[in-house]
Amino acid sequence: MNLCIALPGLTPAQRARLHAALPAHSLAFCAESPDAEKRAAVAAAHVVFGNVPAAWLAAAPDLRWVQLESAGVDAYLALNTPPRAAPVQLTNLAGFFDRAVAEAALAGLLAFYRQLPRLLVAQPSARWIKPEVEPAIRALDGQRVLILGAGGIAQRLARLLTAFDAQVQFFSRTGRAGSLSTPAELDAALATADLLLNTLPHTPATIGFLNHTRLARLKPNAVVVNVGRGSTLDETALVALLDSGHLGGAVLDVTAVEPLPADSPLWRHPKVLLTQHTGGRFPGELDRKLDVFLANLARFERGEPLASVVATGRGY
Repeated sequence: MNLCIALPGLTPAQRARLHAALPAHSLAFCAESPDAEKRAAVAAAHVVFGNVPAAWLAAAPDLRWVQLESAGVDAYLALNTPPRAAPVQLTNLAGFFDRAVAEAALAGLLAFYRQLPRLLVAQPSARWIKPEVEPAIRALDGQRVLILGAGGIAQRLARLLTAFDAQVQFFSRTGRAGSLSTPAELDAALATADLLLNTLPHTPATIGFLNHTRLARLKPNAVVVNVGRGSTLDETALVALLDSGHLGGAVLDVTAVEPLPADSPLWRHPKVLLTQHTGGRFPGELDRKLDVFLANLARFERGEPLASVVATGRGY
């Protein structure tokens, strides 16, 4: 089979590992190639590993499977539209980033609660701002936390927050046991939440889910954390409610447009901590991605069901 390996950043050792593991296949390492060469490799591929422009996949007549290197699948949901003679399977890295994203969310939240950004800015100029920051310091102990979503990231976050004696509730439209599931239940919970953690994926149903109305229902001085998708949060509404004093702050790993435009008020807002979509990074990530791909390729060759198949109709 022709395999197009579009995973960027591979070392010579990692490329050698793939060659050694896949001697019967033709490998094209195209992540750093010029676009013309990359498009040609995609067009000839039976399998693509990596996130290439979705439009290129339509020109690959023999394509049978795409293994994404991301959990997000937004751009690839129309992969089999119009229908192909042989549908292309689409798999992602669902669950792969759960621990890292949960850890990043907690790190950003603790930094905001303990006023670390302000303290770090003051440090190079030797400014003693203890009297200014102490009134703004918060604690997770006893906080009422509402997590939107109940997947792997949400479950991991709940376990971490429970160690701080926070009181955690989930909102899940799938009706997960013990979770809030109706709009009325969500609205009531928003009014008492000290902290709102958003882990929702990008789907047609979640675009703008956190709109002005929902954000305004939050308890005064509540903090919003977004580690789901930027499209789920109305950033204009968020800034307005931060400016009005209704919301106490926001920790954003994701934004609606990335890179975030330089003129966005989020960059300079004193109540916003931006972590620039670094939440999923962790040591050894590329090797782990290769592990996932090789294990799934073995299933593919044996004709077995693949792991982490994307339900394109559901959107994730």
